[in-house]
Amino acid sequence: MTFNAVQPVDGSVYGEAIHENTQSEVQDAISRAKKVAKEFASLSPKATAELLRAIADSIEGKREALVASACAETGLPEGRIGGEITRTTVQFKLFADLVETGRHLRVVIDKADPNYSPAPRPDIRRQNQPLGVVAIFAASNFPLAFSVAGGDAASALASGNPVVAKGHPAHPHTCATVESAVKDALKKCNLSEDIFNVVQGVNPQITHWLGSHPDIQAIGFTGSEAVGRILIKISSEREVPIPVFAEMGSLNPVFVTQGAITERSTDLAKGLVDSALLGSGQFCTKPGLVFVPKSASAFLDEIAAHLATLKVGPLLSASIAERYSKAIAQIAASGAVKVLSGQENASGFGVTPTLFITDWATAQKNHELLEEHFGPTSVIITADESEYVSIAEQLQGQLTATIQGAASDNVASLLSLLSILSERAGRVIWNGFPTGVAVTEAMQHGGPWPSSSTHTTSVGIDAIYRFMRPVAYQSFAQDVLPPALQDSNPWKVEQRIN
Repeated sequence: MTFNAVQPVDGSVYGEAIHENTQSEVQDAISRAKKVAKEFASLSPKATAELLRAIADSIEGKREALVASACAETGLPEGRIGGEITRTTVQFKLFADLVETGRHLRVVIDKADPNYSPAPRPDIRRQNQPLGVVAIFAASNFPLAFSVAGGDAASALASGNPVVAKGHPAHPHTCATVESAVKDALKKCNLSEDIFNVVQGVNPQITHWLGSHPDIQAIGFTGSEAVGRILIKISSEREVPIPVFAEMGSLNPVFVTQGAITERSTDLAKGLVDSALLGSGQFCTKPGLVFVPKSASAFLDEIAAHLATLKVGPLLSASIAERYSKAIAQIAASGAVKVLSGQENASGFGVTPTLFITDWATAQKNHELLEEHFGPTSVIITADESEYVSIAEQLQGQLTATIQGAASDNVASLLSLLSILSERAGRVIWNGFPTGVAVTEAMQHGGPWPSSSTHTTSVGIDAIYRFMRPVAYQSFAQDVLPPALQDSNPWKVEQRIN
């Protein structure tokens, strides 16, 4: 069986047909990864760091081919794809810098102490160890940064786990090129190519074959809540359940104060619309809910005027465009909203950017207004500022939450709102926009359910700890202990002693 990539700009076929992996081929890829897992886990921090940097260099070496395929398969502009390639290589280099220090192992050594209170203490030494083979599921909207060698795969490899990645059928040629880059790096470092494999296909059973295989020890996923729930269900029904690190949907609410509107109305209106439409609205951090004061009619007029000038690129696939258009039509026909429209894109998987205006009472009665809709849309809800805290308390978990405020705002009110939003979201933002997730140590990309399945982050170097577990060794001789736990410390890693 084969399938084809499709160009979103016009719906035409791109490139040669791609082989769809069978169940036996998926199982074989997992089995081969399992066979090399212990060898890969035993690499020194220095050797692992060398591999990660080699992967970054190899991906960079295929920049021209990646730009060509990713632009064709996603309809995204060259600048966006080029930025993603850089982001992908930076992620690997950041993990390399961390791994080289051995800090990710979090070595703790408590030596035997016969005088320890309340009872004599044996020699106990603890370190983080890899989980085993990890299944990674590529995201549709980031063909490099969150795809087969994106942040999930980079953190799994950095922590010493072999990876079997499910390529996204919306950009299969890009996935194949990335796979070849990673395998080139493995060969350069004299390591088995079985450490990293990509399986491809449109058959939904591939997801089940991966998630249910007993040799898969964890799952990394970035995508919709619907698919995230499927993976969690597969995991929970296994004989031995495994962790699923799923970064799913989010409405990323923005609360706008009258002070902010008074201070910078035009720039704020433009910024909100541009953020909602960035990448044709296909960002998990898109501001899907915007709360504005009831008195802000002139501000809403500015939003409408800016939106009317804008046209967005095609959506990533025919199915995404179909779901978007159906949802927009249903909401518009409900009669419960005011509809604001941008310019139509009738080519390929093109759609019309559409914003909706309603009030909080109406939104509560129409659940589709409080659901994530992938694409260039957002719901603007009018409410009294005095209601903001109460509204925030009723929202589900989010990746982000934003306050657009001013120095003239009531500090006590802002603190109350911030307190609630910090409970609802993994990242809270002041006078910024949620789109754009910096790859940095302090970043938190993940929030309470249903934005994520765990409270971990999928961006930044702390993402590495998802795919490791602590193991304590008690009373072993030095020559039996793992290198990082030995007193001689041959790997020269950071050790916390006593």
